[in-house]
Amino acid sequence: MSEPTSDIYHCQTTGNIARTCFDAVRPAFLSASILPVLSAFAYVLGVYGSLDYLLALLTLISIACIHSSANVLNDYFDSKNGTDKANLQRVYPFSGGSRFIQNGVLSEDQTFKLGSVLLLAGIVFGLIIAYISGPVILLIGFIGAVLAVFYSAPPCLACKGLGDLTIAACFGLLPVIGTVYSQTGAVTNSSIWLGLVIGCFVAAILWINSIPDIDADKNAGKHTWPARLNNKVASWMHGAWFICGFGMILFTPIGAGYLALLATVPATIAVVSVIRGNFIPAIPMTLVTHAMVCILLGAGFLIA
Repeated sequence: MSEPTSDIYHCQTTGNIARTCFDAVRPAFLSASILPVLSAFAYVLGVYGSLDYLLALLTLISIACIHSSANVLNDYFDSKNGTDKANLQRVYPFSGGSRFIQNGVLSEDQTFKLGSVLLLAGIVFGLIIAYISGPVILLIGFIGAVLAVFYSAPPCLACKGLGDLTIAACFGLLPVIGTVYSQTGAVTNSSIWLGLVIGCFVAAILWINSIPDIDADKNAGKHTWPARLNNKVASWMHGAWFICGFGMILFTPIGAGYLALLATVPATIAVVSVIRGNFIPAIPMTLVTHAMVCILLGAGFLIA
């Protein structure tokens, strides 16, 4: 896939402006937040037998807006601190940002405004959900929105080595328990474990995407855990997230989760590939692993 250029994203027509804004949010990666919510829907249907489809739609729109905002604001702050500009080892489109700023398609100011609008939209939909389902959603949504913003914004949780846990919470634990609560008015032990399991596989995506960024992150003072380690150790540690995730599927009471163990196949390919230094197919297979886990967990709940 080629990087964006102003020839393609010229922003001279309304349609091209819309296309530019849409592609700038990196829509292909929204599966990392949408699939966990779909798994939570399957959990609610499997355990409780019904689903409020209006709330479901609002939840999907809200999480998509928050995730899109996080992606765009990450581009803005990584441009401000020089990380993306200095990233010569990037594996596009998986690492090194969207390149919309670096390639002259959008300015930093335009990127910040787009991220802010998306964040505001996510908050508005979150408030509607809270009005319908109860104030607890306000707390869950507030924590999620704050973490999503300050993952990149100063003091930059990712720069402090907290990025992996932040992403696991934002796109694993919080959306799952928030979705279940909005639908049922309760947060069960199984839904917490489900969120933690999915969070491990989301963190694995961030971890492997950060390995090609190690040199650029170090130069920019962005001390992610892969940047604190060397490439070899970070590559071996990638598999630890899979071990944690599959271990929780086996030994925690989420129920109906064994079908998701089929995802060990792409996970193994990803682990072996990254240890050998082959980010293609390691990164795509990590994404496939996360997707399979979410889909198969959901299928397990529905079948059960």
